[in-house]
Amino acid sequence: MNITVTEQDNTCILALNGRMDATTVSSFEEVCKENLDKSFKKIVVDMSALEYISSAGLRGILLMEKTSKIKQIPLVFFGLQSMVYEVFKISSFLSILKICTTKEEALSV
Repeated sequence: MNITVTEQDNTCILALNGRMDATTVSSFEEVCKENLDKSFKKIVVDMSALEYISSAGLRGILLMEKTSKIKQIPLVFFGLQSMVYEVFKISSFLSILKICTTKEEALSV
């Protein structure tokens, strides 16, 4: 999995590309921790190029959500592909996380 980090209007945008599983989730957690330690007003996660997510990936996302709540930094996801959306739906992540359709919507939340 590749992670691209950009900044827009004091918002950190993490773009995920590939597969998030047991072998790649540690890099996701590391990038998230680094950016949650910065003074961003919000973190937006672009999942439009994420093809697959495993239970290990879900745990990484849940850890990020918990940490963002502690640090009081809003966390918003957008662009879920159909397979990732179904995994989020089955695991009830749709009710736990802020999910948007587009980048513009995620930035405005």
